[in-house]
Amino acid sequence: MKKKTKIAFLDRDGVINSSKINRGYIGKVRDFKWLKGSKKAIKYLKLKKFKVVIVTNQSGIARGYFSLKDLYKINRHIVSELKKIDTKVDKIVFCPYHEDGIVKKYKKRSNLRKPNIGMFEKINKIWKVDKQKSFMIGDQLTDMQFAKKAGIKGYLFNSEDLYSYVKSIAIL
Repeated sequence: MKKKTKIAFLDRDGVINSSKINRGYIGKVRDFKWLKGSKKAIKYLKLKKFKVVIVTNQSGIARGYFSLKDLYKINRHIVSELKKIDTKVDKIVFCPYHEDGIVKKYKKRSNLRKPNIGMFEKINKIWKVDKQKSFMIGDQLTDMQFAKKAGIKGYLFNSEDLYSYVKSIAIL
């Protein structure tokens, strides 16, 4: 039987990225701004033996605000910035779809889009998620609904410093 893995699911915009530019549709590396304590929080979670997974709705792709290529550039930026402090995220999972999109390829309903749990299911196929020890930190109601549907704890983040917030969570 596959060993269960404790996973910290983190939303991107509003949790790791503090930028509110373009109504929160962040498609350029220059618009991505690390939220205070977010890199340190990821490093701390890794030291506590969590897999760290970013789960993020990116409907800006479907809406034509930015491309998949732009999103991959931001993902590479996140990875390289974390590498500088000797840490990492284990996976970045995203949903580019939205039913109101204007880009035909991405204009659809998707189980990947939070509050649905397609992204959780993807991760559960890679690592058997230990639902008792795993959790989601997000800044939206949809993140909390995602956590509930996935059967993990959800923490609604509305602070200025992710590291302090993560340290305050009793699960750790």
